[in-house]
Amino acid sequence: MRSSFSVSRGPDGIAPLFSAERRRHQVKVEDAIRQHLADMVSDEKIVVVSGQRTLSVPIPELKEFRIRFDTESRETVGQAGRSGPDQGSGSTGNGSPDGRKDGGDQPGLDLEETEVSLEDVQQAVFSRLALPNLDLTKRSRGAGHSEQPTSIGRTGLLSQWDRRRTLQASLLRRAQSGGGIGLEPEDLRFRVFDTVDDDQGGAVVIAMMDTSGSMGSFEKYLAKSFFFWTAEFLRQKYPHVELVFLAHDVRAREVDEETFFHRGASGGTVSSSVYRMALDIVDSRFPLDLYNIYAFHFTDGGNLTSDNGAAVESGRELASRVTLFGYGEIHDTERNPSPLYQEFSHLPGMGVVILREKDDIFRAMTRFFGRVEEARHA
Repeated sequence: MRSSFSVSRGPDGIAPLFSAERRRHQVKVEDAIRQHLADMVSDEKIVVVSGQRTLSVPIPELKEFRIRFDTESRETVGQAGRSGPDQGSGSTGNGSPDGRKDGGDQPGLDLEETEVSLEDVQQAVFSRLALPNLDLTKRSRGAGHSEQPTSIGRTGLLSQWDRRRTLQASLLRRAQSGGGIGLEPEDLRFRVFDTVDDDQGGAVVIAMMDTSGSMGSFEKYLAKSFFFWTAEFLRQKYPHVELVFLAHDVRAREVDEETFFHRGASGGTVSSSVYRMALDIVDSRFPLDLYNIYAFHFTDGGNLTSDNGAAVESGRELASRVTLFGYGEIHDTERNPSPLYQEFSHLPGMGVVILREKDDIFRAMTRFFGRVEEARHA
């Protein structure tokens, strides 16, 4: 007897047939993003190339199930690719026990690179971050606008007619002239609307970067990478944040964002100059009772020796004014922290971090913006 089989299309088409595979692929992509998060944060293509919106992330290849004939009548007759914990990290089992990079005799994993959007990476990174100690009762000027009544006029649209003031004008006219009951054209009053900026919750972040001659390409890259990702994080999670960019060598200057990220390095280093400018900006533009204020300074630590006392004093004053003062020191070699770092590490209201390699960018962000339990281990 011959049997026949048919494959039919469901009422919703064939798309549901692939939903499980899509979900499995998405899980692999999300796992790969988490495992390569630090590398992605420090990816030079994002920071250097304008408009770069996608990144490549390696994930274990998803093998299809296949059936093979079992000549030995074993219980298992099917096989499929399975990715274990080591596959996500790219481990192949090669190399010697003492850590030497030998050629190895084991086959490698089947890895494929898939494109993920910068927005996907941002969501994975920023979901762990938040502005610390944000006081939601403080209000800062937002970007929104609304129409609000600001005065009263004698002409306007019917929808803007102010009945109460119209009646008051009519009663006043009759009391003064003795006229009859009823409204006259001169009694009419209308609300006049003007565009007014909305007050919305937000924060102010003062970004300070050392642009002196001692800041080499490595130091500049790490500092700019931190501020690039910080700006992206703030604009995504806190859309009404205000950013102030300060660059300094022996003197400090406020610059626009484009100049901040593309400015070269030259001159000596006087850190107190940028701290004093930050204090002046806070005093003149951002009242402490209205704004959440955060300040961050990244430098190689090579400050003019005679300025260390003034820098510590002005840094201490800045830390007392803002919600958080973050100080990052970039070392391309194994050396001791600077006197500023040592002094600032003991000040309340300050967070300090040392960056020695690209992966430290993500660690610095976690240190300053991570949840309490995550920041402790950063």
